[in-house]
Amino acid sequence: MWNVTLWMLVVCASACTAGSILVPPYQCRMWRVDTEELRRRRHMVAVLKKNTRPLEGDPAAEEPSPDAHLVG
Repeated sequence: MWNVTLWMLVVCASACTAGSILVPPYQCRMWRVDTEELRRRRHMVAVLKKNTRPLEGDPAAEEPSPDAHLVG
């Protein structure tokens, strides 16, 4: 009986190892469309920062942008 249990353990461990190597984990990485959208947004923020200047005395200009963490 312990032989069957040992073989089942070996088979299940091998299947889990092969599955984790061969099957891509879509839950923990971004899709191609998401990465392109993030790249476009970062580029847009960089262009806007380069081509605009804040109004003097504007309190919104003194606060950091909510997307400041996106620009790297």
